[in-house]
Amino acid sequence: MTKEAKKQLANFNAGNQGDNNPKIMRIMLSEDNAQVDFGYVAPWIYHRGGWIHIKPNTYLQVKGSKKKYKLTDAKNIPIKPAQLDFESIEDWQVFSLFFEPIPVKKCVIDIIEEEKPDENDFNFYDIQLLDFITTM
Repeated sequence: MTKEAKKQLANFNAGNQGDNNPKIMRIMLSEDNAQVDFGYVAPWIYHRGGWIHIKPNTYLQVKGSKKKYKLTDAKNIPIKPAQLDFESIEDWQVFSLFFEPIPVKKCVIDIIEEEKPDENDFNFYDIQLLDFITTM
C-alpha cells in the first residue's frame, strides 16, 4: 500500500476572471503534482458550442523563476490533436490539468498554454496563491 501524498488546497486570487472561459475553480498542490481545476461553458457564438482541447506543451510557471512546470496529465479534456466537440451551446465541461509539483508556498503563478497566445488559448496570469489548507 502506498502512502497518499498530503494535498494542500490553495486559497487563491485569480483576479477578475470576468468573461474568461474557462474559469479556474480550484488549485491543489501536493508532493506529486499541482492540480488546477477549471469550469468551461460552451460559447454561444458557435451553433453546436464549439470544441476544447489543451496543448501538450502547456506549463505552469512561478513568478520570478524561469522554471517551467510541465503538464503531466489532463482529466476530462483531450490533449491536442484530439478535441472534445460540444453538441450544443448548453454544454459545459469541468476538467483538471496536472503539472509537475511546485513548492508549496505563497507565490504567484502563470498557466501558459501558448507563449504567443490567440483568443483560443487558455493562458492565465498573476494567480496569487495566498495560503493553504491541508485536505489529506
